[in-house]
Amino acid sequence: MTLRQRALRAGAWTVASYGVELSTRLLTNLVMTRLLFPEAFGVVAAATALIVGLQLLSDFGVRAVIIRSTHGDDPKFLQSAWTFQCSRGVLLWLILTAVCAVLNLQAVRSTLPPETVFANDYFPSVACVLGITLALGGCESTAIPLNIRQLNFRPIVLLDLTARIIPVPLMIALAYLYPNVWSIVAGALAGGIMRAALSHAIIPGPRMRFAWHQEHINEIVAFGKWVNLSSIATFISSQSDVLLLGLWLPGPLLGIYFIAKTLSEAIGNFLERLNSSMTLSVLGEIVRRNPNDLRDRYYQFRLPIELVAASSAGFLFSAGDLIVNILYDHRYAEAGIMLRILSFGLLLYPSLLIRGAFAVVGKPNIVAWISVLQAVSLTFCMIFGFYVFGPLGGIAGAVISRTIPSVAINSMARGAGWISPLKELRCIPIYGFGFIVGKLAIYVFGLTPSTSFGHSF
Repeated sequence: MTLRQRALRAGAWTVASYGVELSTRLLTNLVMTRLLFPEAFGVVAAATALIVGLQLLSDFGVRAVIIRSTHGDDPKFLQSAWTFQCSRGVLLWLILTAVCAVLNLQAVRSTLPPETVFANDYFPSVACVLGITLALGGCESTAIPLNIRQLNFRPIVLLDLTARIIPVPLMIALAYLYPNVWSIVAGALAGGIMRAALSHAIIPGPRMRFAWHQEHINEIVAFGKWVNLSSIATFISSQSDVLLLGLWLPGPLLGIYFIAKTLSEAIGNFLERLNSSMTLSVLGEIVRRNPNDLRDRYYQFRLPIELVAASSAGFLFSAGDLIVNILYDHRYAEAGIMLRILSFGLLLYPSLLIRGAFAVVGKPNIVAWISVLQAVSLTFCMIFGFYVFGPLGGIAGAVISRTIPSVAINSMARGAGWISPLKELRCIPIYGFGFIVGKLAIYVFGLTPSTSFGHSF
């Protein structure tokens, strides 16, 4: 089977999987927002940001190493990687437990802004229990990245869907009987346990056992030092918005932002799923076979992602209020204007995909430093935007900051002959199409946007 056929098959599985997953997530979200108050989602968002932060601060890119390494098919290498991954997961949970114990001290809590989620009585215990997913994630079989390396997505799709769908009835039932944040935590734990167990049961590959082959560990650490730097920066880029807004905004308003971000990431996560599961594998094989084809094959691979990203950005910008008004009650109305701002991030997403090419040609340091630049620019732009324009200015700063790393990585990629400036502009008419469709949707439903940008700022 050719690379194109395998990539199309893998892409089809990814699209089908995410379609079911997105439907499930949206349905669950709609039900849970009617059973719980916005503050519950704010607590979970902040706890999740802390957990993701610990994951990324110590990320050695085990998955990426397995995908690109010449030893990626070796059972001993996979078992060593699994041992490394398990040990890291358990250690991270112990560190999180210690952090939560400190946050639970009255002397520490009294220094936090009283209306924010970090001062909430539930926050330390929620973060600690939710953090068990760190250990569960570490126990997942490294046969998962092995199958990604081989573009064999069918068993991974079955794993993802089963682990996501089965816990949903439990979470909804608990939210109905006990309408508090613990119902969300219980659902996350149930999904983590099921995913870890099934990864060993249904994913084809060697059986996992504890093994420590020093040469394999050295390879993981040698490549992973740059992945770790990149991951630290990725944590700042992906989670600092929640952490900073968690310090600036009252808990309910942070919960509303979480809803807006969830809607925006419904598309963003789909694009990231395609990127993380296919970009390294596809570009890696192109580079190994015929590096001179990289530019043309890159734009062929990127076109479907561009169509989804740019058209969705235009649609969400013009119809953000409509979407929120249809899906949620009046308590979440402010999510509409937030969603419209966040939509610009989707427009910039395709321009950053070329980062994967630097990784596959053995330059993970460039990927790492671009991630650092993204983190620094995001933090600066958010702080500037918040103190000059208020909460929506902070959110807008997070989106605008993405232009800086985009310009940097594309400048280097152009120097390597990997991109075409003209083809980079094809997102604009696609965005315009999505914008017009959004305006037509507003006309059909007869909705006038409830909040203007000028009034909000």
